[in-house]
Amino acid sequence: MKNGLSVALALIGGFLLFQVSWVGSIGFIADIAAYAASSFPAIAEIVTLILTILLYIAALGGIAVIIGGILIAMDRIGTGKFVIGLGAGLGLFGLIIMLVEAYLAGGVAALTEILTLISQSIAWIGVIMSIVARSRAKSE
Repeated sequence: MKNGLSVALALIGGFLLFQVSWVGSIGFIADIAAYAASSFPAIAEIVTLILTILLYIAALGGIAVIIGGILIAMDRIGTGKFVIGLGAGLGLFGLIIMLVEAYLAGGVAALTEILTLISQSIAWIGVIMSIVARSRAKSE
């Protein structure tokens, strides 16, 4: 299996996210749905329906990452990566923003402390594993 490592990382990362009840980008998708409903009233129902489906997938969190790993194993790479992205949420962006804020607020000492906390947090380890699994998955 050419994506064996990606599948393993997604399954383990998804299990870790499931253990801590991590949910994906629910707030982000809900904000998009509210904006779409107010900006495009003619197609608001369709957009809201599609975004609601994406919201439910994101709400699954770790389960969505596990399903994404299974989809990658079944050679549905694009779909699997999409589902992992929804399940893990905007984890990479959140991680980067948190690190930059820690550095700007407290310098290198605060950044080191945050990195120590991340290395000990099951949720962040699951997010990082999910991101790596998603980025390593190749279709050809």
